[in-house]
Amino acid sequence: MKIVIAVETFDPNKGYLEYYLARELTVLDQKVYVFTFNRHKNISINMSDIGFQVFRMPYFTIVNGYHIPSLDEITQIIKFIKKEKPDIIHCQPLISPLSLVFIGLQRFFNYKIVGTFYSQNPYLNTATKKVLNNLVKLISSHYIKNKSDIIFVKSKELMKIQKELYKIPMSKFRIIPLGSDTTIFKYSVQARKNIRSMLGLLPEDLVIVYSGKLTPRKRLDILIKALAPIIKGDNRVKLLIVGKGIPSYERYIKKICRDSGVHENVIFHPWVHRTMLPDFYSASDIAVWPGLSSISIIEAASIGLPLIIEASPIEIYGIEYGNGFTFEPGNVEELRKYLVILIYNDKLRRDMGAKSSLLVKEKLNWASITTSYLDTYSQVIKKQ
Repeated sequence: MKIVIAVETFDPNKGYLEYYLARELTVLDQKVYVFTFNRHKNISINMSDIGFQVFRMPYFTIVNGYHIPSLDEITQIIKFIKKEKPDIIHCQPLISPLSLVFIGLQRFFNYKIVGTFYSQNPYLNTATKKVLNNLVKLISSHYIKNKSDIIFVKSKELMKIQKELYKIPMSKFRIIPLGSDTTIFKYSVQARKNIRSMLGLLPEDLVIVYSGKLTPRKRLDILIKALAPIIKGDNRVKLLIVGKGIPSYERYIKKICRDSGVHENVIFHPWVHRTMLPDFYSASDIAVWPGLSSISIIEAASIGLPLIIEASPIEIYGIEYGNGFTFEPGNVEELRKYLVILIYNDKLRRDMGAKSSLLVKEKLNWASITTSYLDTYSQVIKKQ
């Protein structure tokens, strides 16, 4: 099968869906091509170490975070389709201008369109962004509803949201969650010792970890407010924040730490390459995402950490095995309650951590997930 993955940006170092999908499909002996954008004016085509081709194309401009394909890129896409005759175009996301190019060309060529929605509504913090988003939604709704064969979402709740947003028939959806790279994200006793030593942590310290961007949508202020009374009563409790973000928000978070008198128990560590994240997770005991979460929750679960996440129905699949707690968004007291439970119940913490590992081993790993994608591709092609 010849499969094209059309994506706005493609960076193997970030470990997103598009990379693992391309990698695992290639391992399964499928012919894979990735179409994305280049920072430069020239077209570049290269072969990955694994064996799939990456076409990096020039673009005309960027509007509201989306690349607008250049006429040269569209010409190259047409030439590629005529030559390679792909079977499936997987659009990531479906509403991008690049996806709309492939969808628009479908009438002239014999391939199937599938696509992905893995987020809720975009963050629209300006009037311009709202207008542009509504315009994109208006243009893309028709194409998405009528031209795509299958639409992938990571949870039933997200399916409901997108169904209402774009008026898409329920029959077009397939639920496939995100996963973890279990070759990278695995627990290490030695890494636990090394990182704890580097950070000046004692063996008896209990570490709560957050990794990701430092932005208001991540709501780290909620986590610190919830933890402050616990830390004041128990100096063993430490908070490890791994990441970077908006400087003003980081200053705000540090001010809360100082004002709460817990700054000595909060460790701010700069962003690390994702291949280093397993070491920091191994050094920790509980993983918490107090606001908008991401694939990081699955990667922390892969290490064997119990999770506490905001009660978003979109991310609930991450604690499907009873491997964590959810709390009402912004509810400091409820978050504190679950922190206390996991901090002081060693057995429950270990049991939930084991359930996290099992969830990833059985369901949330990229090999299993890619098999689900490939099965769906085959079903779509057979409908011709």
